[in-house]
Amino acid sequence: MLDFLYPPLGELIMNKKFIISIIIFIVAVVGFAIVFAGNGSSKAVIEKTLGAKIQIDHSSKNLGNIIYDKGVVPHSFPIKNIGTKDLEIANLSTSCACTKVLFKSSNDNSERFGMKGMSQPSDWKGILKPGESAEIVAEFDAQYHGPQGVGPISRTVSIETNDTDHPYVEFNFEGEVVK
Repeated sequence: MLDFLYPPLGELIMNKKFIISIIIFIVAVVGFAIVFAGNGSSKAVIEKTLGAKIQIDHSSKNLGNIIYDKGVVPHSFPIKNIGTKDLEIANLSTSCACTKVLFKSSNDNSERFGMKGMSQPSDWKGILKPGESAEIVAEFDAQYHGPQGVGPISRTVSIETNDTDHPYVEFNFEGEVVK
């Protein structure tokens, strides 16, 4: 059938393993291209705005003993817009894959975001009107690191805002994972 080709090449092309290998290679290349093409392009862009002002109730919390078998342990960090313009919140991230972060307000709940580089960038933005409050919720999964993951922990969740005085805000929590 492919006799017009150099004979060894014709035999190689007819080999089922070779054809399957080529198909797998093409699918892998296309898959990687799709994943990596979108990686940097969808991060939310925030323009700094005079008049947007974030108020942070507290930015750190000691959770004390965290029972390993208890499951996911949430902690809310209340925030408020005390400015005269809309406050934008975006680009939420965490310092470890064992932790997720989300934005919760009466008008909007974000998806859960994880560690930079471990989750897809998002163009999601939360908006707080002047006087409105919300929560930045950190969710720590004590079982993520397995049974050996006991002992002291210290994690950070971060957000970006359009507040000219606080464009990047970190919230920290610590505790001791015990069995």
